[in-house]
Amino acid sequence: MTSSLSSNPFERQACLPFFNYDGQAKDNKNIPNQLPKKNHHDTSKPEMKQIEDLLASEMHRLTVQQRAEAFDDVHCVGEELEETPEMIQKSLADFEEAVQKEQNPIYEMAMNQNRSYVEDPIFRLKFLRAKLYDVGEAVRNMFIFLQVKAKYFGHDKIARDISLDDLHEEEKKLMLSGLFHIQDGRDPKGRVIVHLFGKMLSRCSADVLVRSAALFLLFKKP
Repeated sequence: MTSSLSSNPFERQACLPFFNYDGQAKDNKNIPNQLPKKNHHDTSKPEMKQIEDLLASEMHRLTVQQRAEAFDDVHCVGEELEETPEMIQKSLADFEEAVQKEQNPIYEMAMNQNRSYVEDPIFRLKFLRAKLYDVGEAVRNMFIFLQVKAKYFGHDKIARDISLDDLHEEEKKLMLSGLFHIQDGRDPKGRVIVHLFGKMLSRCSADVLVRSAALFLLFKKP
């Protein structure tokens, strides 16, 4: 499967070679503790069924216009958002005002841990750009981001970048299995292109998949 980060995941059948750190494929039989073979069509695990139901539910909740916009976004068509220094400065000021007004507990916790992390303009611009400078939605998205970090990595890590050392052994093996692959170059809108090979999805729990994907995608440096 090939998708931008903003697209919904779809599976495709694929062989999963293991790779060295230099990107060269190596013989699978030399990999210790390789995950056991399993029918990759098996989605009977409760975790996978839950993920599928959630995706289907979210798709059905979209209006016709929202679906059209999503497809345009995936295929890199539609109007480009033009940024100006004045626009960025005003949006960041509005963002700060909205944050102070909300007084969200998870944000206050992050502030107490590392104020510079959550007040960094570069950090906040990620959410503003993702929501096309809708300040209210951007602030809400940042709160959700911090909540998800707390849930999967612990409340003590919400105000710093996640590293490989924060993963368990099972998650590290999953990352090296070939499930995720970031393509060289970017799409016409400058977004990272990610390949997700679905054969491994039924071999891990939802928590393991989310934590691995979070490090591989959400916290990857541009």
